[in-house]
Amino acid sequence: MVRAKFYVVAVILGIAALLMAACDSESVSEVKNAAGARDAAITYLQEHEAQNAPSEGIEWQEEDVTPPGLVGVGTQEFTSDEWTIRVSYPVVLPENTVYEVVISSIKLGWHWKGSVEFDGSVTEISPFKQMSKEESQTIAEEFLSGSPTFLFDGIEDTLRLADTLTARCPYCWVFIFEFESRHAGYGDRTGQALAQVITPHRAVIGVEQGEITSAVMDEKWDMMNQEIIGKQEEGKPEGTLSVSDLLENPVYDTEVELYGKVSLLGELFCPCFELTSGGQKVQVWYDLMVDNDGRERPAISVEGINNGDRVVVTGELKGEGGTHYSKGDFWATAIVITPPVVSPTEVRVSVQASCDEFYQQPAISKEVEVAVGDSFRVILCSNPTTGFQWSEAQVSDQTVLKQTDHSFVPPGETGIVGAAGQDVWTFKALKEGESTVSTEYSRPWEGGEKAEWTFILTVTAR
Repeated sequence: MVRAKFYVVAVILGIAALLMAACDSESVSEVKNAAGARDAAITYLQEHEAQNAPSEGIEWQEEDVTPPGLVGVGTQEFTSDEWTIRVSYPVVLPENTVYEVVISSIKLGWHWKGSVEFDGSVTEISPFKQMSKEESQTIAEEFLSGSPTFLFDGIEDTLRLADTLTARCPYCWVFIFEFESRHAGYGDRTGQALAQVITPHRAVIGVEQGEITSAVMDEKWDMMNQEIIGKQEEGKPEGTLSVSDLLENPVYDTEVELYGKVSLLGELFCPCFELTSGGQKVQVWYDLMVDNDGRERPAISVEGINNGDRVVVTGELKGEGGTHYSKGDFWATAIVITPPVVSPTEVRVSVQASCDEFYQQPAISKEVEVAVGDSFRVILCSNPTTGFQWSEAQVSDQTVLKQTDHSFVPPGETGIVGAAGQDVWTFKALKEGESTVSTEYSRPWEGGEKAEWTFILTVTAR
């Protein structure tokens, strides 16, 4: 009888031990911080790329490289002798956090990008590949083949690589392609009157460490921003310079006011962002600005500034490179967000959908009637810190409606980190007719949730 009782107790203890082990295993798999995301990504690579992945036991130096004043996101950088791992994440509850991880090695030439969920699952965004010239050429050619000009009427059989240039940075090349189109012009020209003439094109595409950094066609068409280089910037305040104005006639070490669109804020390996206008861009520094005599310039706050915002940056273009900076860097002394391009008096109608509306009904359809010549806005709840973002708006009949602006408006002075803001599109009615505007709210990477929310607006122009 005693032996039977002992057996029952042993079984119960064994089951309890198994349950505790399962709980421990589950807790280990949970990713609660940037270091956990780093380790999950390394484990994934070791399982799939054992020979070339970072090995176990590496001692990492950790640094918080989140740009000062940037609210709602964080970025940690882990470095060793051979590897650099950058982990970016929204500041939200741990169970809602999706980490973006980039693993690279300038020394060995490897690059990988993926996302890590709270449960430890890893989704590959960019495969683990060596940053070779051949791979970079493929990246450039795929970018060109998917560009609106080539997709619209490019002749595939005419596409060829004309030249390859080696850039000054490691794993950086410039590829020059030539091809012919069936019509004159650039971009998607659907609904436009076209000249039916075979048109030769020459595209110069820069690839730096696996990323497209510049793309210009025929020295006049900015393929990345889809606009004519040097055209007058809409909304540029009087008395300010565009980036192309400054770079074409550079004024060094003299304070100027520079207008442009913000990009790569929080994504570069420096307290800086890219400012683009007139088809050209410059790197704007807002911290760690140290003169050759060791004097450190005061940091400039970027709180409330988001990628896509149009700003006026007061500062100076640096001349000859120094100990702590490179020639061509732009040091900021003030940054001011400019008003929307379209003035409120031109916008007679606004169609909105709040977060609460989407929580109650993920698929929303609305209707609106506007007068020909008038502009209207579509304003949708949006929170990029969750990893979700709205897709580019699709206009079913671009002869009826034209999109004139799209920007993200931050949540304002709420003081709540990770609070939702708004995506704002502006459209103009060109002629009488009916057209729809549609967009989807998704996590854009491979494996991310798609069409979590959808919005369709039917517009009647009279």
